[in-house]
Amino acid sequence: MEKVWMMGLALLAVVCFSFQGAGMAASKHNGELTPEKAVELAANWDATKSLVQAGGNYKEGEYKSFTYKGTPYRFMAGHLDRQRELMAELEKSLTKKGAKQYVKDSGFIKYKGKIAQIEADGGSLLEWNKAKAKELTSSKNKKVFQLNVPIAGMAEAEIYQVTYEYVNKTGWRLSQLPVLVTK
Repeated sequence: MEKVWMMGLALLAVVCFSFQGAGMAASKHNGELTPEKAVELAANWDATKSLVQAGGNYKEGEYKSFTYKGTPYRFMAGHLDRQRELMAELEKSLTKKGAKQYVKDSGFIKYKGKIAQIEADGGSLLEWNKAKAKELTSSKNKKVFQLNVPIAGMAEAEIYQVTYEYVNKTGWRLSQLPVLVTK
């Protein structure tokens, strides 16, 4: 009986070490930034940016606009109307520093305790999910890719330079907004 118990314990140890090894391999693989993953992250950023530029997902009756210093603004939807919520949404695609820069550049304000943005329509014909990526530079935690992004319904594309940074416990994120290189 003791031999059976010892063999069971040995088998359990082998299984545990096998899973641990597989987990290490998986985490290394997830840490790689391939051209396909770079396109996916840029497309995710575009979707996040579109959501934020639209003010979020408004519930019925939630949309409110106002004028501040002569400029029309709208409050963000309830799930994005606080600094912490907006930053959490942005940090799904951007580094913390990149998210802070986006908020600063986009002209968000805090009004009556809520986040608001300038009233504007937006949209893009860029098809980030169909982009082709080429790695330009690489270091352990930072990579720069050139993305050739098609324009919907056209034979043309725009070329962007996109910088990615590895964030511990989170993975790869855009560290700054994509920079248009050529049209």
